[in-house]
Amino acid sequence: MDFEKELSDLYPWILRMARRYYYSIQDAEDLASDTVYKMLVNRDKFDRNRNMKPWCLIVMQNTYITQYHRKSLIPFVNYPDVIERYSSFDVLSHSILQDMLSIIQRCARKSCCIESVTYYAEGYSYDEISDILNIPVGTVRSRISFGRKILFRAFNM
Repeated sequence: MDFEKELSDLYPWILRMARRYYYSIQDAEDLASDTVYKMLVNRDKFDRNRNMKPWCLIVMQNTYITQYHRKSLIPFVNYPDVIERYSSFDVLSHSILQDMLSIIQRCARKSCCIESVTYYAEGYSYDEISDILNIPVGTVRSRISFGRKILFRAFNM
């Protein structure tokens, strides 16, 4: 049987499996289409003597995990706003602020938790940060704890 034909026959099943990962129909359709795309791109790696469904599930699971990790990384880009907000300080304070921001930028490249720490420092509660970043409260607490450790190590070096 032709690979594309077999894959097109499997698409309704692929979409049902994608619905197990997402409640949203649009997200499930995106996952299903990404899975099909990856399977088409890598069709030469598929062993025709085997069943396509297990391979499809593995591709879908890996695609979902990759998407999940990409969504969990939160870029922190508010540095110019911070500098403008505190630009009325004297030269020494401005220099210290620049040093602090450069340390935070280095830490932000290593971890996605710095934005949670920043919101917490601005006075937001755990629940508010959870709503803003669209992540669970436990994750907020974990990221703030981890972010504090990163910043503490960076400032004490």
